[in-house]
Amino acid sequence: MGKPARQNKRRYLISLYHTRSVLALDASILVFCITAFSIGYELRQFDTWSTNMFCFFTILSNMFAAVGAMLMNPYAVEGIRRKRFELPGWIVMVQYSGAVCVAVTMMTTLLLLIPVEGEAAIAGTNLYLHLITPPLTILLFASVESCHKLPRWCIPVALIPYWIYMIVYYVNVIVIGEENGGWKDIYHIAEFWPAWISVVGMFIAGLVIAWALLWGHNRLTEKSIKRLTDMWTDDLGDADLLVEAFGLGRYMGKHCDAAGLTMPLDIFYMMHDRYGIPVESLARAFYKGALDSMEERKAKHDI
Repeated sequence: MGKPARQNKRRYLISLYHTRSVLALDASILVFCITAFSIGYELRQFDTWSTNMFCFFTILSNMFAAVGAMLMNPYAVEGIRRKRFELPGWIVMVQYSGAVCVAVTMMTTLLLLIPVEGEAAIAGTNLYLHLITPPLTILLFASVESCHKLPRWCIPVALIPYWIYMIVYYVNVIVIGEENGGWKDIYHIAEFWPAWISVVGMFIAGLVIAWALLWGHNRLTEKSIKRLTDMWTDDLGDADLLVEAFGLGRYMGKHCDAAGLTMPLDIFYMMHDRYGIPVESLARAFYKGALDSMEERKAKHDI
């Protein structure tokens, strides 16, 4: 692999991480600000609500998604500064679960609330909470694309908040009933057919939406890995791979300070899986390149 190809791959890696970070930062700020504005506005109108606003899945799901966005925000900032966007697994799960919940909100609005309630379903802040923040939250979840696929067991985990709400809603609307101090049937689950049909339908819809988001995330991950590994040829030897790691270290060392340097272990593990080269060797080459680059910057600064 020639020098231009190596430089292109390094630039691709840095560009990929930068794009993810900027996308995550912009989307997280938008989701949080729009949700905070909408919820704050509705709190000021609380006395005019005929039903407690916190009985609505729209409110709860958007608040949950906003929390996920807020948690991701500092990592996106660090991703821009360090040229490396990484998230703890639990934040990815929170973001995934929030995306599932607001996607359910959006689909319920499009398929049920708008046909039944008309313009009221998207009037005022409903427009933001029903049709604007859900796509932004899904976009935010898409920006956490990484070199690791989400396993299928994440689907039921992500659905836990939704299932909890379904149980609470069913108990308050059907078991207790509005006339006995329960909730009004704001989502019309027993208005057109027996409630159990709605429950089964919404249970299946949640599974489909969660599966679709996981599938989309994993497809983006596969494409990201393919774009990267397509730059590697089958005839690369250990020396070539060490040069790659060394060059990536120099590139990162040129753009990051010592405190912000992070090692791309996910990339090195892919190299190890394909070529069998020890990850430790790649890590040493990477740090050697990064230290050399930082020493050069330091020397120029001292001069």
